[in-house]
Amino acid sequence: MILEGKVALVTGSSQGIGKAVALKFAENGARVVVNSRSSILEGQNVVDEIKKLGGEAVYIQANVEDSDEVKRLFSKTLEIHQRLDILVNNVGSSASKPFMETDADYWFSVMNNNFISTVLCSIEAARIMRAQGSGKIINTSSVRGLEHAGRPGNMAYCAAKAAINNFTKNLAKELAPHITVNAVAPGFVHTPYVDGAPEEVKKNWLSQSLLGRFIEPGEIADAYLYLATTQVVTGEIIVVDGGFNLKLA
Repeated sequence: MILEGKVALVTGSSQGIGKAVALKFAENGARVVVNSRSSILEGQNVVDEIKKLGGEAVYIQANVEDSDEVKRLFSKTLEIHQRLDILVNNVGSSASKPFMETDADYWFSVMNNNFISTVLCSIEAARIMRAQGSGKIINTSSVRGLEHAGRPGNMAYCAAKAAINNFTKNLAKELAPHITVNAVAPGFVHTPYVDGAPEEVKKNWLSQSLLGRFIEPGEIADAYLYLATTQVVTGEIIVVDGGFNLKLA
């Protein structure tokens, strides 16, 4: 198994893409730390699912927007495993609102949830990985963070993901050559968020995909697995969007 002996921390892994990544890593031999802020039962269920498959996992609750809780999360990970090989910064959410109805609190909330959480966790991971001489940081971006791919009414989310893209490239320069930093930019993935959308909205999303279907979480998890194992890719944003960008062209 290609991740055997590796320790992987996946934030926001109680459901959706994060859960799929945690399962994929565990299937490939990683010892996984599952994390969420409030979905504690769901996070523990992911751990149980991994263990039933013969994998190894623990759950640590933490709000990764809070620097003290981030420190506790990484300290606890080290206490359990004595190392950290892979960090997946997956926490993030979309909060649509017309631009003229937004205020400072809204912008801070969206940026903290999507971008600042990524920065705080990357700081702690980089300290550990530098000390041990190796590591991989993988950030979850979005096609909405790519140039010209944003969406009116969701500008804060798009800006936060664009910030993650820029941060990914600069952090890759900062931490090279022993630590790689990359990001995955998903398109329309079949997550609980998608399931909760009105049918008309789903049809509109599907119309923007060349493949004409949603990407399954397990499929996009393959991109994370690739970045967790490759030795020659850093500073890249891997787009997995079913041709969404070509539709925009």
